[in-house]
Amino acid sequence: APDTVTLRRTIANPALWWPHDQGAPALHTSSVELLDAAGDVVDSRIQRIGFRAARLVMAPGQWQGRDAFPKTRSLPPFTLEINGRPVFAKGANWVGPEIFPGLVTRETCDALLGLARGANLNLLRLWGGAPAQKDFFYERCDELGIMVWQEFPLACNRYPDDPAYLRVLDRESRSLIARLKPRPSVVLWCGGNELFNPWSGMTDQALPLRLLASNCYRLDPARPFLPTSPVEGVGHGHYVFRDPLTGAEAWALFQEARCTAYTEFGVPAPAPEALLREIIPEKEIFPPRRDGSWAAHHALGAWLDGSHLYPETLEHYFGPAETLAQLVERGQLLQSEGLKGLYEEARRQKPSASMALCWCFNEPWPAAANLSIVSWPARPKPALAAVAAACRPLLASARIRKFAWREGETLDAQLWWLNDSPEAIPAPGPIRPRIETGDGKSFELPAWDAGPRVLAPGTNLAGPCLEWKIPPLSGSRLKLVLATPQCPAAESHYTLLISRPPPS
Repeated sequence: APDTVTLRRTIANPALWWPHDQGAPALHTSSVELLDAAGDVVDSRIQRIGFRAARLVMAPGQWQGRDAFPKTRSLPPFTLEINGRPVFAKGANWVGPEIFPGLVTRETCDALLGLARGANLNLLRLWGGAPAQKDFFYERCDELGIMVWQEFPLACNRYPDDPAYLRVLDRESRSLIARLKPRPSVVLWCGGNELFNPWSGMTDQALPLRLLASNCYRLDPARPFLPTSPVEGVGHGHYVFRDPLTGAEAWALFQEARCTAYTEFGVPAPAPEALLREIIPEKEIFPPRRDGSWAAHHALGAWLDGSHLYPETLEHYFGPAETLAQLVERGQLLQSEGLKGLYEEARRQKPSASMALCWCFNEPWPAAANLSIVSWPARPKPALAAVAAACRPLLASARIRKFAWREGETLDAQLWWLNDSPEAIPAPGPIRPRIETGDGKSFELPAWDAGPRVLAPGTNLAGPCLEWKIPPLSGSRLKLVLATPQCPAAESHYTLLISRPPPS
């Protein structure tokens, strides 16, 4: 255009922007002034910018495995590569912090994003069912080194090829691309949520998706684009720890799955007791009823009949709750241990799997029970600490096939070292497992020493499988502790349930 001037400047070897677990999220200040003929400043713009490269690439070996006749394409790439380095994305799905977007404040975002950073999360997926966030959200992600997967506002529907709709989508998408293009934290564009599923019925030939791909290519070609999630190879779900219809547990489902990424999964839990007492009248507080405030706040009947409290699941594992505090503790324990096992299993499948994003991080209003790990407005559930433990760059891990065991059974667990750090870990030393019981007993199990070998950056190491026959115990829970004396910060622990066998 006649009134457009393009300025180009080469910056030699700038400090790069990295996700916080891979390096420093370096930011630089860009200052531009517009001068008139007399040399006076008539306009100026100052902004913080970051330099980084982002790509979606194939995982090692992903080109292989589909070479039998008749031939077909390989699974699409889903490994994030930042500045030439593959990065395992450990994160969550972000929903709008308020039902009314105008109520979202910088303070709310600062609190929530601080919790996400403290939980070792390096990516937030802004799904297509919510509007794009305000500028201060992206500013804070830039500063904290949290990557952002940004979807356009399409979700779970068949969007039409209608010219009037396409004109609106064209304007909205171009505006959003221009607004977010300078943000180093935004590493991925996506057309929207669950558009290739039966309830949406769209395909990659749909004109809205072709339009979005075209606009991203023309306006921001260096940033990767996905048509939707999930695509082939990517997993959404499950959203319960134990399927109420089949009895299948999420741990087993993940251990049998071979997805390139797990971009939605969750385990529900009730809100903290203090929040429940704020939103539910005392006369309804316990036991939960399938009407009234528990249902209105999505604890019962929100999706399936029992969602999201699932009292039948809690009774299956723990028996009937006698108090509200007991109900809350049990539900939050199941969410904590459930998510810990799912994140760690996704990490164990690296490099063929490259992402683990729970549904969901936060919530827009006070729910009595749901899948969030942070209650409204920014109150952590215990699961947040469990997720933080599972997402540490380096940790000792145990692959455990089920949550509830019986006396006389042989508890089996495979040991692993998980390393997502960009640093090599020389000789991490032994993992010394032990069992701690509720009555104060402790049982030492055989140690595993990886020896002098080095854990290369971003690699895992599989170890032996432990076996321990469960003796008669007085309590109903035990804790498996993986002590790591040479790397104390990598120690892990898992709470499991123990029951007595039924009488013969």
